[in-house]
Amino acid sequence: MCAVPRGLLAWMLLAAIGGTPEAAAQWRLDGYAKDLALVSRSVVDDDGYFLNLGRLRLQGSATRGTLHAEAWWDTEWLAGSWFSAPEAAVGRQLASSGTSGRPFADLDWTISDGPRHTLDQRLFRATVAWSTPRAVVTVGRQRVAWGTGFVWTPTDVLHPLEPAAIERDEKRGVDAIQIVLPDGSFGAAELVFAPGRSSGAHRFAGRVRGHVGEYDVTAMGGRFGREWVVGGDFAGYVGTAGFRGEAAVTRTASGRWTLRATANVDHMPAESVYGFIELHFNGPGEHDVAQYEWGAMAQGDLVNVGRWYAASAIAWTVTPLVSVSGYVVHNLGDGSSLLGPIVTWSAAENLDASAGYYLFRGGRTTEYGAAHDAAFLTLQYFF
Repeated sequence: MCAVPRGLLAWMLLAAIGGTPEAAAQWRLDGYAKDLALVSRSVVDDDGYFLNLGRLRLQGSATRGTLHAEAWWDTEWLAGSWFSAPEAAVGRQLASSGTSGRPFADLDWTISDGPRHTLDQRLFRATVAWSTPRAVVTVGRQRVAWGTGFVWTPTDVLHPLEPAAIERDEKRGVDAIQIVLPDGSFGAAELVFAPGRSSGAHRFAGRVRGHVGEYDVTAMGGRFGREWVVGGDFAGYVGTAGFRGEAAVTRTASGRWTLRATANVDHMPAESVYGFIELHFNGPGEHDVAQYEWGAMAQGDLVNVGRWYAASAIAWTVTPLVSVSGYVVHNLGDGSSLLGPIVTWSAAENLDASAGYYLFRGGRTTEYGAAHDAAFLTLQYFF
């Protein structure tokens, strides 16, 4: 199927649900334009590189009666000397090999591809939801947000967060069918099926949500590819501070049992200050840096290679137009760290500018010490 008809499929779906003006459909179209410029060095040959990322996102939605459809259409371009770095070649090789980590539906297409640039379009979200008092059924590329962690989410096996990502608010979606069955007392049961490109890559899971005292609690379980996972999470308060935690036990295809667990506390001591602290145990990781599974991390099978971690962040609204934040991730085993200060300025209505710097500290054989510092500037306009 050619690129334009495939891209228009979701918008045609919005039009079908919206129907005629007599159908009293509710329409919405918004989005943003973003440019991110990054400077760093290759971890392989230490050569410096520049990468420019531009993205135009159109977010459309239509609601009529019990049906609701959404389509987020991205046009994204990458350019710069990064394409000559060894990391670019490795990334292309991993993207083209295997099918287990690739989306079930092919909703990405390339408009232009050269030695120092790419211009792509993709459907970042594309869903249709049917809502009744007894159930909500959502089909398509969606975000199934499970877990209570800020940096690590052990129960979010479908698409875990990446602690070192610069665009941490860009949360990937999964091609799935999700069924939510509310019980009428702020609890619910959820079922998710995410088909894979092979029989061994299918993922299905369920969870139930409820309350124990003043705490929200969940229990989940499922099969993800060839692995079985069971776990749960909780969220509540200790005084005025938020207190959350989650854990998941995985039985791998080889029969090995591993545990991943996270706990965090967040607090707002003043109206203009917010912060959190999070601890994480990564059972699949290793204590010894010589045994780190770098290949599994590059392929997306591991989020981190070590065993014990801590993270914290603080955000301070200096003025109504300027805010400063700091983000720290620390590998407690090898002593390496990522420090990420960011300054954000509301330059105009709907226009934000930010400058950030990722400092990686530690020995060259450690997890974060192996990377080079990165400086980045971002300009984002919302409409």
